[in-house]
Formats: sequence, structure tokens, C-alpha cells
Amino acid sequence: MKRNKAITLKQTSSASITVQRELHSLGLWNEDSKLAQVEIYFYPWSYNSAGFFVIAPTKFHSFLGYSPGHIYIPKYVLRQLFWQDRGSLRDVLRHEYGHALAYHYDDLIEHSLEFQDVFGGHYYATETSGMKPEAYISEYAKTMPMEDFAETFMVYVRRKGILPANIKNVRLKRKWKFIAKTIKSIKYS
Repeated sequence: MKRNKAITLKQTSSASITVQRELHSLGLWNEDSKLAQVEIYFYPWSYNSAGFFVIAPTKFHSFLGYSPGHIYIPKYVLRQLFWQDRGSLRDVLRHEYGHALAYHYDDLIEHSLEFQDVFGGHYYATETSGMKPEAYISEYAKTMPMEDFAETFMVYVRRKGILPANIKNVRLKRKWKFIAKTIKSIKYS
């Protein structure tokens, strides 16, 4: 995305199509997929988020019309109003689809003991897992297991499931394998 520019509906639509094609190539986007039910809403502003997925709306979210199970992409992020440096819109969508996957296939993620073992805690845990820094795909992934999953999923989708050669950490490889196994389970269910 261009620095100092707002996101447009056209950019959001283009990025959505690209990411949905990537999900389709992984077997996650078809007429039976729960991810295909996820709507992407373009809205005027957010205080500090480049995009978000609504799990359980607060009263404030409900007042604004947000509903669970969908992705919201703001035109402006108020906290970044004058610099609007948000990174790749496609990556934001990939990340939010990671949350959507966890939401719509909660039996494979939220209720999975394997997830807790691999990601170091329950999906909705608010504390960090305490793994070594090299066990995370990004800085944001370190914040809590659900963000670790969404960030790892984002890179997995971007790389079409091909593990980057520079990833040597055993724990990070286990996360990658967990995502591959989850996708395979969804694809063949």
C-alpha cells in the first residue's frame, strides 16, 4: 500500500480476489467451504487496526453494525492517519482469514489439544506462550496464540504452503505442519 494514502474499495476488492484464489489453490475456498461464507466489509475508520475479524462483538461493535464471522477493513486507521503505513493489504486479509478459519473450524483449532501443544496455549489465551523468539514467524505472533496462528497462516498462504528455507526452528516447523494438517483435514472432510 502507498504511504500517506487511504485504502480504497477497489484495492480491497482486488486484494480479496487474490487471497481468495490463494485459498482456493489450497483447497480452502469452494462452495462447501465455511471460509467462502466470510464477508469482507469495507468501512470508514478504525482507531488502530489495519483490519479485524469479529469473533464476539462488544456492545460498541454491535452498535456500529459489526457481526461475528466476518472481516472488516478500514479506509483509515486513525492512529496512523497521517502516515497510513499498514503493510500489505493482502497480508492483512490472509491474517484475518486465519482467524476466520479458527472461528469456523473451531473443533480443529480452538478445541484441539494439539493446537495448545504446538502454539503454546489455548487459542484465546491472552498471555504469551513464552517460546524462544525464533519460534515465531513475526513480532506480532509473539503476543498470543491466536495471533501466532493467524500470522503463521498468513505466511503459509502467501508461500502456498512451501516452508521458507530459512526456517530452521523445530517449534516453528511444527506450527507449519499443524496448519498443513488442518488444511488437509478441511479439504478432505
